[in-house]
Amino acid sequence: MAGNGYATTSRKKILEYLMANSDRTVTVTDIDQYLKKHDNEVNITTIYRYLDKLAKEGTVMKYVAEKGSQAVYQYVEMGHHCEEHLHLKCVSCGCIIHLECAFMDEIAEHVLKDHGFTLQCKNSIIYGLCMECRKKQDRE
Repeated sequence: MAGNGYATTSRKKILEYLMANSDRTVTVTDIDQYLKKHDNEVNITTIYRYLDKLAKEGTVMKYVAEKGSQAVYQYVEMGHHCEEHLHLKCVSCGCIIHLECAFMDEIAEHVLKDHGFTLQCKNSIIYGLCMECRKKQDRE
C-alpha cells in the first residue's frame, strides 16, 4: 500500500479519496469534508502530515501556485513520472492534464537555447480552461 507504515482507517480513507479523484487536484479541506461525510473525523494536522509523507514517497504531487495560497494534491499512478513532464490545470474544475508528448521536449529545448532557462517539470503547471469548461462557458 502506498504510504506504508501502519495503515489506519483514516489513512486508507484518505488514499481511497485521492485515488478516486486522481483526475484532478484536491485540497486538505476536500479530504476533511470527505472524511467527515464518511464518519471518520481526523485532525487536519494529521491529514497534512500524511499528505506530506505521500508527497515525499511520490504517491501524490503537491502543487502550490503562489506563496501563501492553499496547496493542492493529486494522486499519481505508479510509473507516471510526473517529475518528467509539465501539467495543465483547469482553473474552473481543477482537472490536471499531463503533457507527456514529444512536443514538450521541443519547448524545453527552445526555452533553454533561446532564453537560457531550464524547465523544472516537477510541480510545473500551466493554468487555463479545459475543453469541457470552455464549452460550458461558451454555452453560458
